[in-house]
Amino acid sequence: MEDTSSPPPRQQQNFRSTASTNWRVRDDTPRLEQQNSRARSNRNQNEQNSVNSAQPADEASGTRLYIGNLLYTAQRPDVEELFTKNGFNVVGVSMSTDPFTGRNPSYCFVDVESPEEAQRAMNELNGMDVLGRAVRVSPGVARRQGGQGQSNASGAGAGRETRVKDFERGWGRARESKEQKDSEYNPTFDRWSRTDANSHWTAPQSEGRRLYLGNMPRIEPQSAHDEEVRALFAQYVPDITPTAVSKQISPRSPKPEQPGNQYYCFVDLEKPEDVDVVIGALDGKEGSWGGNVRVNRARGSDRKVIKEQGLGGGERRAFGEGNWRTQT
Repeated sequence: MEDTSSPPPRQQQNFRSTASTNWRVRDDTPRLEQQNSRARSNRNQNEQNSVNSAQPADEASGTRLYIGNLLYTAQRPDVEELFTKNGFNVVGVSMSTDPFTGRNPSYCFVDVESPEEAQRAMNELNGMDVLGRAVRVSPGVARRQGGQGQSNASGAGAGRETRVKDFERGWGRARESKEQKDSEYNPTFDRWSRTDANSHWTAPQSEGRRLYLGNMPRIEPQSAHDEEVRALFAQYVPDITPTAVSKQISPRSPKPEQPGNQYYCFVDLEKPEDVDVVIGALDGKEGSWGGNVRVNRARGSDRKVIKEQGLGGGERRAFGEGNWRTQT
């Protein structure tokens, strides 16, 4: 006879899934990373909307052009000549020019009178030579607040960036620190907005107003390096302010077997008599990285710009003459 009674109840077993109140329970609450990502996205969108709303109508309507593949020695007049000799009226040229080397970052921006002129420039000027090198002409974007071009290339303005310091590269030791910083950065010499970079090419060296600062760690980006130098002045010689700070320069022949920090830079001052004051107050003092900075008079810091810009009576370098991959 078939047994139709119900089976006995299953005995409760002590599995982890039943013992824990949260075992494999799906959690739909937003993760911290998602919240941060959404916040960044919203913030970036708000900033972009603010920038776009602040642009003059002519800039937002396609009158700005990006000029790329420039020779590093090209200057504003070289780019202006490309346009004017081909029948274009140039409203403005935005170019970052290094006050120590005279070099540009291989691109700039040009504003013309109308979107139609911008389109004609792209059709007619793209591929033409500037100092023997074919340039690229393509649409640019409206300037950021503060007069910047397509990117915040000069480091000016607010924004979040990762700042790096690389210490004590000798004897196989390497210590690196990173920090995130949100701040307004005003460069000592704004390469994008200033048009007098050539006043620093040779005058500070010949007039004895240029300093050498050595024994520095690798500091990136340029904004962090620039502020590091100004912090040294503010701490030890607060009455003297640099007029320009060069990009940080790596040793030509790195010597990992030697201790210490081997990066250096040049600093221009307003008056020659300030040089000895700064050397006496700053040389040998401790920087924020824990090492002692070396300060002396600069020697031969203008040789590159003299050669490349033809300031010594020679001709300016054209494309193919020398190694253009040298770090600026």
